[in-house]
Amino acid sequence: MSEGVVRSLGSGRFLDWRALDADGAAGGLLICWDKRSLEVVDWEEGQYSLSCRFKNVEDGAIWVFTGVYGPFTKEERDCLWEELGAVRGI
Repeated sequence: MSEGVVRSLGSGRFLDWRALDADGAAGGLLICWDKRSLEVVDWEEGQYSLSCRFKNVEDGAIWVFTGVYGPFTKEERDCLWEELGAVRGI
């Protein structure tokens, strides 16, 4: 996903983002956040998922958000479940 596409959604100077293009299809994943509230500690891009570890600016709490898009074939779904199992390590 291009920066131009994200900016067309109305981004501002406090917006940050990560994106994952869909594999062989239109679309993908887009995770946006306000940099005044959240700091990205780490992020991991999989074939079917995008995970961001955030730290709250206000209280320092750390948490993980994962965006997922589901594949169609059984083999691809098995790959997705392996990917999600690895998210705990981020």
